[in-house]
Amino acid sequence: MNNGIYRTTMKRLSLLIIVGACALAPLARAQQPATPPNAEQQAIRQAIIAKIEAIKYQKMQSVLQLDDATANRFFNVYKPAEQDVQSLVKQRNDLMKQLAAATNSNSTNADVGAMAQQIRSLNEQISDREQKLDNDLKPILTPLQRAKLLVFEHQFEQRVREQIAAHRLQMQKMRDARREVRQQRIQKMLRRNGGNAKAIQAK
Repeated sequence: MNNGIYRTTMKRLSLLIIVGACALAPLARAQQPATPPNAEQQAIRQAIIAKIEAIKYQKMQSVLQLDDATANRFFNVYKPAEQDVQSLVKQRNDLMKQLAAATNSNSTNADVGAMAQQIRSLNEQISDREQKLDNDLKPILTPLQRAKLLVFEHQFEQRVREQIAAHRLQMQKMRDARREVRQQRIQKMLRRNGGNAKAIQAK
């Protein structure tokens, strides 16, 4: 992939991730940590995902060098498969979290074994669906184009994960810095008030 195009793509993705995080932050602070996302948060999240997908599909068409007619044929096959795989991956990841929790609790061997088997089954379904997609694309894409598709998907998803991880780390550093400043202010107030916590609370 052209490095200039890819850098531009990731800059746009970074901006989307940051904008989305900033938009969701005040909504999240207004709720308890365990409260599920509300309708407004879900709408913002879906809008961001839709924009990221639009960028992905645009660059995918460019990388594969598809004309509009071929692109329509390609996406008619690719998008349903992508949705299937995403659904299976979500199920697998949710089960993996449950399994991790189960291994740290008093779950029985039978329960843990059943969850592990479900995860293996989902991994097989994911692999089968990806193989079916590759076969379905053979009449549309050349072997080289299918290879480029594999590389593009890997690089795109990796960069998105990197951008999200980098942003989360930056946000954590900012929270830690604010916490440190707050602790320093409390310590100064304690010294001024002779350690009188009630006086600080009154302020």
